Amino acid sequence: MVTKRITATLAVAASFTLLVGVTGAAAAPAAKVIPLTSQQLTDAGFPTTPNTTAWGGGTAALPSNSAAPWADVIITGKAPSSTVPGQLLTMERFLPTTTTGTGTFDELNITTVVRADRSYSLHFQLGFPGLYGYRVGYATTGSSPEFIGFQFQFTTTGNATKTPKGSSAAVTLNAKQLAKAGFTKTANVVGWGGTATLSTSKAKAGTPVTMSGTAPKSVAPGTVLTLERFTATDKKGSGSFAPVGDVTTVVQADGTFSLTFEVNETGRYGYTLGAGVGEEWIGIEFQLKTT
Repeated sequence: MVTKRITATLAVAASFTLLVGVTGAAAAPAAKVIPLTSQQLTDAGFPTTPNTTAWGGGTAALPSNSAAPWADVIITGKAPSSTVPGQLLTMERFLPTTTTGTGTFDELNITTVVRADRSYSLHFQLGFPGLYGYRVGYATTGSSPEFIGFQFQFTTTGNATKTPKGSSAAVTLNAKQLAKAGFTKTANVVGWGGTATLSTSKAKAGTPVTMSGTAPKSVAPGTVLTLERFTATDKKGSGSFAPVGDVTTVVQADGTFSLTFEVNETGRYGYTLGAGVGEEWIGIEFQLKTT
């Protein structure tokens, strides 16, 4: 089963208010980045658990404060009530230029989308080793933009400095390779815990396809299930996920669900239908070929 990863881009306003403990003065282009200790990062507003002071009542759960290079890490939670569904959240690395919290932020090209129920699940992989502060959120618009989000510290272990081969370009997987990565022709419920039936694994573009079944106890009635497509970046199953439009369904009061959808893009891809629950993605994986 593939662990879900999401990568995308987001343009953030050039002027914004930094989060707790970080001054807003921009560092000169040649300013040297100064490594901070865990305590110094905590003092600057980047604790070991997510600092949600500027998250407006939202929540964030980080399962670990360290990982090997390119290991998949998942942050889950709820966006504040002021955040509209569909809002992009971006992740940035803090580059300190003093030991007192002054510095700049570097966009990491890692984002996720706030779902209809305001939940979110951000998967990230870091290859640059070291202890740094990070933040996740978005910039408001208007004459005085403000960054709404949370921040934390995280250590990437090891000595990796480059992206693994194939990690930035999409590759095509055949049916056998997709199955090995967890995307089988019938619904793969290993990471789901409930039941699921896929009406077909091959259809003409634009033809309705149905997935139905029963959600596990961990996925409560009312939970929004989102359909996402997997884009592979190597032949072993690494890659990223992106929502397929606004294709969602809701778990009913009796625990059942049913989703009928159409895929207009031709080709064979892996898909997942599920939701972020706690600190993990609970979902069904399958492959579908559209002609």
